[in-house]
Amino acid sequence: MMSAASMSGPNLEKWDVLNCFKFCSKCLRVLGHVMVLMVLSIVLASIYAVLATWGPSLIDGSILLIPRIGSAIAVSVFLFLVAMLLWSYFAAVLTDPGRVPPGWHPFNDEQQARLELERMSYSDYYFDRRDPRRPRFCKRCQAWKPERAHHCSVLGRCVLKMDHYCIWVVNCVGLYNYKAFLLFLIYTALACTTACVMLIRPLLDFFSNKLHGPGTPLIFVSVVTNAAFAVSVACFLVMHAQLLAANCTTIEMYEKDRIHPWPYNRGWRRNLEEVFGRHKLRWLLPLHTKEEKRGLADGCLNACLLATPFLSSLSPV
Repeated sequence: MMSAASMSGPNLEKWDVLNCFKFCSKCLRVLGHVMVLMVLSIVLASIYAVLATWGPSLIDGSILLIPRIGSAIAVSVFLFLVAMLLWSYFAAVLTDPGRVPPGWHPFNDEQQARLELERMSYSDYYFDRRDPRRPRFCKRCQAWKPERAHHCSVLGRCVLKMDHYCIWVVNCVGLYNYKAFLLFLIYTALACTTACVMLIRPLLDFFSNKLHGPGTPLIFVSVVTNAAFAVSVACFLVMHAQLLAANCTTIEMYEKDRIHPWPYNRGWRRNLEEVFGRHKLRWLLPLHTKEEKRGLADGCLNACLLATPFLSSLSPV
């Protein structure tokens, strides 16, 4: 049997290199960059298919003015949805989902934090593990975790209000980019549906051999791809709409046993405003103002700690 001493030094480093979780995390990062290229390829193919089939009607002088205006409006709506899709997508990719500030803890002072950490190793330390408001310490980061924060093995750190790691955005979906992620889903579903509707006639011409040209196969592939993404993203969006209405994350939804009633559910309207903000005109934009970011951070980092007899005994009478 290998001793603790033999596992130290170079052998331990070798074991870390061979760690399957680290290997999977590296694979997810590499695959994620491939997914970014795939998303861009699908978007470019869709733009080409729409412009190749609808573009001639915009410049053909023999077509009546009203049909040309209708075609221009349809193409403009599609391009607008694509632009918002890309904006939301790169906002979800590039926005930091939320970091735990160095040295953060939910207690009054450092001494109280050390005492509570020491008590966590005792067998009589009791907390309802279903309650997300309980004190939690991350063994990997060696730091306290705020409410609803979880450790992301791919990013290698804890993420505020972590929802899930999304390979499509090569990022963890968390506190600061959840809005952008939801808008990405919404605009993707709308853009794919619009593309399918606009390409129905060319698709029928394709099967009746009326559509010719070097880009004809790409148009057919674009229709099939957009239809598949429209259906799949719409189903995914329905699931997240339910989570949003209950103020629940994907991780929390899949927990074996959750506390009831859910302490973060403040009603669907306030839950919606917590993610999208109170200004309805900015709901369609994948960004947060400084005030909104400050409010999101305060909700996670300055939340009231779940009371315990030990903590109550430390509080002044």
